[in-house]
Amino acid sequence: MLITDPVNDFFNKVKHERVLVMVALDVDALCACKILQALFKCDHVQYTLVPVINKSQLIKEFEEHKEQYKHIVLLNCGGNIDLLHILDPSEDISFYVIDSHRPIDLVNFFCEQQIYMLLKHDEDEIAAIPDYDSIYRDYDSDDEDSENDETEQVSKRHRFDEATLEKRRERKKWEEKRKEIIFDYEEFSFYGPSAAMLVYELAWKMSKDNNDQLWWAITGVADQFQNKKIGRDKYVSSVLELQGHMSRLNHRDEDDDNTKSVNSVKISFEHDLDLALYRHWSLFESLCHSLPTASAFKVWTNMGIKRLHQFLAEMGLPLTQCKQNYSFMETKMRDNLQSLVEESAEKFGLRNIKYQSFSAQCGYNHRLCASDAVYSVGALLEKLYSKDSQAAGENSNFVDSLDSLSRVTAPKMQDGLELAKLQLQAIKSSVSSFIDIGQILSYGPFLYTAVREGMPDYKYFGKPIFLNLFSHFLLNSYVRSLNKTKRERAKNLPLVICAPFNVDDGTTIIIGIPPLADESRKNLFGNAFLHAAERTKSRTSHESFDSSIITLKNEDLSKFLDALITIMS
Repeated sequence: MLITDPVNDFFNKVKHERVLVMVALDVDALCACKILQALFKCDHVQYTLVPVINKSQLIKEFEEHKEQYKHIVLLNCGGNIDLLHILDPSEDISFYVIDSHRPIDLVNFFCEQQIYMLLKHDEDEIAAIPDYDSIYRDYDSDDEDSENDETEQVSKRHRFDEATLEKRRERKKWEEKRKEIIFDYEEFSFYGPSAAMLVYELAWKMSKDNNDQLWWAITGVADQFQNKKIGRDKYVSSVLELQGHMSRLNHRDEDDDNTKSVNSVKISFEHDLDLALYRHWSLFESLCHSLPTASAFKVWTNMGIKRLHQFLAEMGLPLTQCKQNYSFMETKMRDNLQSLVEESAEKFGLRNIKYQSFSAQCGYNHRLCASDAVYSVGALLEKLYSKDSQAAGENSNFVDSLDSLSRVTAPKMQDGLELAKLQLQAIKSSVSSFIDIGQILSYGPFLYTAVREGMPDYKYFGKPIFLNLFSHFLLNSYVRSLNKTKRERAKNLPLVICAPFNVDDGTTIIIGIPPLADESRKNLFGNAFLHAAERTKSRTSHESFDSSIITLKNEDLSKFLDALITIMS
């Protein structure tokens, strides 16, 4: 059921109750969680936080807590699965779903009780939801009145009048149309508005928003854009909304300037360089490990490194300055860096090197860009996916990730930045080796590659956030490495990548990403993986909240890929 008034239909309903908050393990969900925690703190709401990795853990945690809690909030989980079917809750339990995964499950959307969906009412995705009458219809039984009359039953068995046949034809036609409508609706998976953005708008409507909450909303939106969940158009639309909130809060802070602490968070809007962690790294390292520049210069080749040196020379930046930490560069060079990069970018084929972004500053510390926060929190979160952490039931990295968001200057945020650098280095070296040895293959309707056990850093690849980031990095770099003719074709091909998931269980993680040419970021692999598994009876597990990520038994990989090629051809 769609919530029309989130303040009264959601918050005012739960603020006097004990609430269970289930949080998916992605940056956007954590940011939404931080905003919700702040709102609960204002009204002294009792709540329990539970991180959930996948559908199985969602079911497990629900079973453990369903006796103590009757109000359950789901952040970036549950929106695209039939909750009543998989959880079988009692009638006194209510779910409040704040989820950016699309498409929305139709049972959840049309359920008039128990499930309440918090969505944007002007959202295009809502307009795409089929009409209730086109997918749900009641039929009256022709034999209902004469069920106990044996004579009538016998006579009806032999009576095929025109009206009865017409009803059957109409019903069959309607059922075929229903299947077609549902298939069209569920064909692609994609992402809607950020969960953090939705919760922030709730805080704004309650007049309880502040700069901290705005920063979390900004980080949630940045996570969607940085991890290629949404296209540039959707991102810019969200940025414009956030910019309006920033201007309002800054104006309010100016009025209260005398009482404002020097250590309070200050947010600024800017057109920033799309370079990974450059304020916390050296410029040279950042250029080598950022997707736009690494793929444009082809830094995995000697010629690419030579072109990168030429690019720095064109800007008039000495190599000694570029290879030391950004904070130690000469002030004049730092101040002019953005204009220098922008001026030289076009000559070297760098497009969209700048983008609309926000940064936060606390006191006199260095500014933190929203994309840097996403890298940091994502790196901290990934450690939770290790086998040891799951076996021991430890949630320490979930807590660390939340803690890193508590303040812009939090020590855990700095720890995450260092971990993110290691991850980016692993991505760059792996991309280089994949392209050098020609490990990306064309399987007809899609490109395919696999991470082999024993490769350097291969353990990173069993983690969804890292694997998704690597996939986009690899696809961009591969397309850039081709000649013009092959490049045009490759731009329209999606990528499937496999990596070891659990060596002991003999399972592989598979992820599919849309082609570069598709700016909508709609992903067709969710349904394709499901049909391929059904057709081959492969032992797959569709546990992820993102349907384009599955796990599979190693022995079934070959026949699964064959079926996938057939389905997508």
